[in-house]
Amino acid sequence: MKTSFFLLVMIAVISCSAPAKETLKFTRDQYAGEWPFAVSEMEVYCSGYKEIYGKANNGKTYALNGSAKGASHNDPSISNVEEIWLDDPKFDGLKISYGDFITQGLTLCEEH
Repeated sequence: MKTSFFLLVMIAVISCSAPAKETLKFTRDQYAGEWPFAVSEMEVYCSGYKEIYGKANNGKTYALNGSAKGASHNDPSISNVEEIWLDDPKFDGLKISYGDFITQGLTLCEEH
């Protein structure tokens, strides 16, 4: 009985001590600028060496900056952001910038 209790306590301590990945959540309704994606929510996080990813409310994760695109080039779990990146209605042939998502994501990299 004591052994079982001890194991349960140790599992709880270990699982609680794992660092949580810090994220920034953006939503279409609350975003101040022009929303650049065909999804309504994007949760941005930093991984590796300043790799910025966005997990969308469609369940897919997208590489947002060059570092993330290079690091995940052969990773089938990372989708191509061009799938959801919207055209800019004001300028024919251009896309709406999502640079703010990258800039904000980089602040997460600096905090670690």
